[in-house]
Formats: sequence, C-alpha cells, structure tokens
Amino acid sequence: MTSPALEVEWQFAALDTRPVGRWLQSSAPPGYAVEPLATQSLDDTYLDTPDWRIHRAGYTCRVRAKADGAELTLKSMAEPQEGIRSRREITAPLPGPEADPRAAPGEAGAALRALCGREPLEPLFRLLTTRQRFRLADGEGPLGEIALDDTAIPVAGDEPVRLARVEVEVDAAALDRARPFVDALADACSLGPAGTSKFEAALIATGRRPPEPPSFGPEAVDPAMTAGQVAYAVLRKQFRVFLLNEPGTRLGEDIEALHDMRVATRRLRAAMATFRPFLTPRMLAFRDEFGLVARALGEVRDLDVQLERMDEWRAEFPPERAHLLDGIERLLRKRREAARRRMLQVLDSRRYERLCARFATALRSGPPRSFAPGRTPVLAVAPDLVERRYRKVRKLGDRIKKSSPPEAYHLLRIEAKKLRYALEFVGNGIYGKPALEFSARVTALQDLLGLHQDAYVAIDMLEELAASSGRRLEPATLMAMGMLAERYRAHAEELRAKFPQVYRQLAGPEWKKLLRLMEAQRPLEPAPARARAAGDRS
Repeated sequence: MTSPALEVEWQFAALDTRPVGRWLQSSAPPGYAVEPLATQSLDDTYLDTPDWRIHRAGYTCRVRAKADGAELTLKSMAEPQEGIRSRREITAPLPGPEADPRAAPGEAGAALRALCGREPLEPLFRLLTTRQRFRLADGEGPLGEIALDDTAIPVAGDEPVRLARVEVEVDAAALDRARPFVDALADACSLGPAGTSKFEAALIATGRRPPEPPSFGPEAVDPAMTAGQVAYAVLRKQFRVFLLNEPGTRLGEDIEALHDMRVATRRLRAAMATFRPFLTPRMLAFRDEFGLVARALGEVRDLDVQLERMDEWRAEFPPERAHLLDGIERLLRKRREAARRRMLQVLDSRRYERLCARFATALRSGPPRSFAPGRTPVLAVAPDLVERRYRKVRKLGDRIKKSSPPEAYHLLRIEAKKLRYALEFVGNGIYGKPALEFSARVTALQDLLGLHQDAYVAIDMLEELAASSGRRLEPATLMAMGMLAERYRAHAEELRAKFPQVYRQLAGPEWKKLLRLMEAQRPLEPAPARARAAGDRS
C-alpha cells in the first residue's frame, strides 16, 4: 500500500564517486560505522501531464521499474536549506513499469488522479542509475543510508549525459548526530552541494522546460485607460491567479491554494459585476459559469475552515474531555472527502475545460473596439462605481443594531466586500494611496463581519451535525457541541459590541479625501456615458 514519508538528505555533486566509495570503506571518522549494501541498478521514468500539472503543484512523478513490478513515487520539490533537502515522498506499488500510474493504490494514486483529471500522463525523460549503497550508524544506532549514484540521462540523437551524486539520507531526528560525519565526508572528498536536483539536471540535459506562468495580456492599470481596458486588466490578473492555484487545489495538501483559487474566483465575478456597464453580454455570461466553480470551491473551503478550528475547540475543553470532539472531526472529514469529489468532478468536466479555454481567448482578444461603452474613460466612471458601492454599504450599515439578525450583518459583509474589491480594482493604478487608505477601513469592517459570520456558520454547522448525526454521536459529544455553539454565540455578541466603532470609520477623513480626489480627476465627459454609469446604481 501507499507509504508517505519525509525524505531528509544531503545532496553533493561529485566528479567521480569511486574515491568517495574508497573513503567510506577505509577512512570513516571514529564513532561511525559504514556497512556496504548491495549495489542497485535503477531505471526511472519521470512523467507529467501535457500542461505540467504535477510540476505546477510542486511535485515530481516517477515510476521505477523493479524485478517484481514497479513503484510509483510522488516527491515534493524543495530548495535546499543549509545543504539539506526535506521533501515529502509518497510511494505505491504498480504491477509493472507499463501500468497506468493513476491506478496505483492508496494516497499516491488518489493524489495523481486528482491532479491529472482527464489529462494523460506523458514521459518527460528517463534516468538510468547505478547506485552503491552504504548503511550509516553511530554508537546510538542507525542513522540512515549513503548512496553513490552514477546516472546516465539518455538524450535523443546524442551521447547520454552523465551525472555523479553523493546522497546521505537520514532520519529527521538524527540530523545532528549525522552532521559531523557528513562534514568530514564533504571535506575529505572535496564535495560541494548539488546546485540542482536530478530532476532539474535532467530537464536541462534533455532541453525540457516547464511552461511559463500563463499570460493573457496587460494587467497594469493606469488613469489613461478606458473602463473596458481596466476591467480586462483586472480579469486577466485574477484569472492568472485562479489557474496558478488549480494544481494545488486539486492536490488538496495545502488549503491555502484552494483559498487563493476561491478568492480569485470571487474577484473575477466581482470585477464583472463592478464593470458590468462596460463589458459585452458575451463577457458577462462568464460570471454565471464561474459561479458554478465558486460554489464547488466554497463547499470544500468552508469545511477546511471548520477542520482548522478543531485544535481551537479542543483547547477549550479539559484534556480528559477533548476526545469528545473526535466524532465531530470524523464527520467533518467525511463531508470534506465528499465535497472534494464533487469539486474534482467540476474541475474535470468538459464544461470547465471549455470555460477556461473560451475565457482565456476572450481575455487575450481584449475589449472589442466596436463596443462603445467600454471605450468610456475610466476616470469618468470610476467615481460612480466606487460611490455606488459605498452608498449601499452605508444604507445597510446605518440600519444595523445590536439586536439585528445575523442575516443583516451578513448582507452588510457582502456589500463591504464588493466595495473593497472595487477599491482594489481602481486603487494602485488609478487613485493610489487615498484608495488604499480607505480600503484599509473597509477591510477592518469586513474582517469583523467575517468573524461574526464565521461564528454563525459554526453554530449552524454544529446544530445541523447534531440533528443529522445525533444517533452516531455519544451523548457527551452532543453536549460538547451545544457548549461550543453557546461559546460562538457569546463571541458573536462581543463582535456586535465592537461593530459601531469600526463602522464609524467609514465616514472618516479617508473617504472624504478619496471622494475629493476622484471628483477632481473626473474629466468632462459626454452626457450619455455619464448617464450609463449612473443608470447602473440599482
């Protein structure tokens, strides 16, 4: 079955491994024992999808041929720190080197299937290695293994590229015990740290290059642009972020990748809403399409947030009662697995593939010159776009009382987020510091309202879990869930008490300064364009 591990090793480049082998067998420093092991012949093929999805997720995919079958290895990529590379490694058996790696059992196969989706795996290159192995130990016991690798990298139509490496792999807990030995080895054999991994060296040798980050056209914003040009610049930037985080989202190891992809989706949809009067119906149709993706991502993200809170919840219980939350965590993880399956179905669908392809084409084409509203100068309409969002926030915020229902706070949070995004879209490139200073006030309000909403989401989740899974949970666990819900209600009350002070900041000098700047820079414009912008205030 699959075996996850952390590989911790020193990697050295060598001109010739033979002197190193002689030193190991005759001159190892006192206190260390070096035992020769059987020499291995390794036949490794590295693979990736045509769009290098595995590489973009921060992993390499290797299939190693063996006498009795083959082995799949997914290994994370990492820069060396003080000469040491620490990489996560997931392995699984395969029936043979020709077997489909995506059919591998356990975590390795599941990760590969999630990453690849419907994309095929293609070989990148092959490494043929003769490996001399030595077991390393000290007086306290085993430390790890030393490998002297002489590797040939086949190159089409040319002689193989040769590579000599010395690797010392040790248990993470034995680093300090092994370090004096490694220092002596490097000094005696004149070894220097390997500047590249074998994977990186093979890419260079075979002339293979991962694709550059996606680009769909200019992303910079400046005051001389039209509203359509600004909209497209914003959409290009967010779509690039969206795509860059897709591999990590598929893999599911780093929840921040999913978070960043979801935020990029929100900003894409917010930009289309903000610049609605200046985008063609064809472009606006993409907003609903991205809404489907946003819902799939959001379902998993919400569960990630709740699972992150498990440690916080356990800390609020006496140690002897913390186990009462284990049942809740099991249920949440089961739901997350189901939500991830649904998310991957969306990302693997032909509909998603067509969405990304068509949207990329539209972005590269840029705003059509035949669409007159898009040619409106951004300085003529940006004040209306921002002020419209501001008025909606103030209209809802002025009605908020401490006794207002959670839904009222949530609606205000949504409008505050739209205002913040609008400020971001015109901030850096158009209005600069005044927009960013006021945006900080809006962000503070949004953060407070976000915590308030999170509290009620947690309450609803706990109550729903208790109702739907009560028979499968211990009575004491159900009681613990009730206690947690009450603590979240108390936290929500504390946030409500802070709301008036944070909300008042929106009417402060930062807003007045920004408003004066926007109006001062607004050019004289034809009445129809101004009317179109004003007409979108509903």
